[in-house]
Amino acid sequence: MEKSEIKVLLIEDDASFAGLVKYYLNSYRNYQFKVDWVGSAEEGIEKLSSGNSYHIVILDYYLPGINGLEALKILKSRNINIPVIILSGSTEKEVLIEALKIGAVDHYIKEDIIGPLLPVIIAKTVEKENLKKQIEKDRGEQTQKIEAIQEIVITVSHEVNNPLAAIKLAANILLKRDLPPDIKTYVKIIKENTDRIEQTILKLRELKSDQIVPYVGKLKMLDLSGQQKNEDKNE
Repeated sequence: MEKSEIKVLLIEDDASFAGLVKYYLNSYRNYQFKVDWVGSAEEGIEKLSSGNSYHIVILDYYLPGINGLEALKILKSRNINIPVIILSGSTEKEVLIEALKIGAVDHYIKEDIIGPLLPVIIAKTVEKENLKKQIEKDRGEQTQKIEAIQEIVITVSHEVNNPLAAIKLAANILLKRDLPPDIKTYVKIIKENTDRIEQTILKLRELKSDQIVPYVGKLKMLDLSGQQKNEDKNE
């Protein structure tokens, strides 16, 4: 079975540490890691700015020239939103706080992370980011569907509202007259159902994404019951 590939950009000036990173990533069985290594922040920024596609960036804090935090700021200013893990050789809390504030997904001390745990952390981080992207994509598609439904409902409601209002008016006029009991019952049924149609159209126009729920298989349905319960409580 072919393993999924994770493309890693390693920005690290220590050749021996970079060799250890490659060794542990290549030893991992669940994913195939493809590691690009550069020795300075400037080289890493150039690679990321020129359209190279990576799943994650491992960025050393202590680098010649631009340090890791400065490099991260530049990446964010250029809207390069690849997940970045910052590595440092000390437990400086200021570095950790600033890294997370700028937009790093995590921060680790080199001595703590180097070993068999390293590929696990990277894989879990990539999986988490992929899941976030999928959720955002699904939410965007859901929003587009809601908007499309609302446009249809608005169009249909314009066509329905006038005859519906006429039926309601006629029903109200008839209910004020002295009608036989059975006829009056039928008129009441007509009025109650026109009210229900009117309320359903109103709910559809105010439809929210959480009201689209699973139905059968891949089919989904509109659930207006929750909205009705809330309206009943408000009354």
